[in-house]
Amino acid sequence: MPSRESKVEVGRLVVVNYGKDNGKLGVILDVCDTMTCLVDGPKLKRGLVNFRRLAFTDIVIPVKRSMKTSTLNKAWEAADVDAQFKKTTWGQKLAQKEKRANLTDFDRFVVKTLKSKKNKLIAKKVKELKSKN
Repeated sequence: MPSRESKVEVGRLVVVNYGKDNGKLGVILDVCDTMTCLVDGPKLKRGLVNFRRLAFTDIVIPVKRSMKTSTLNKAWEAADVDAQFKKTTWGQKLAQKEKRANLTDFDRFVVKTLKSKKNKLIAKKVKELKSKN
């Protein structure tokens, strides 16, 4: 696994994993010192963030150091970052988590009954295969 230092670069897409901005995407615009960097994004307020509060992705956007927010937003749209991130398994997991969080009571009930039916079918098939042996 690569070290943290090899992932820290201007233009690297990051996900905030702690605090009020948890789960938001941003881009590293400048490395301030060994523990903090300047991060900005369309849904993230520009500011200094500790590396421990960031999770680094493999996506890199061609941006310049300390560029304006408006210019960053144009580069974000040009690189189609949201679509790139949604294609990753990480993005799919976050989308699934958000979808589950927005379920209604009835939707949760439907999911529970479907899960129960699926498990009964699996148990039946396992029992059938064990009886053959």
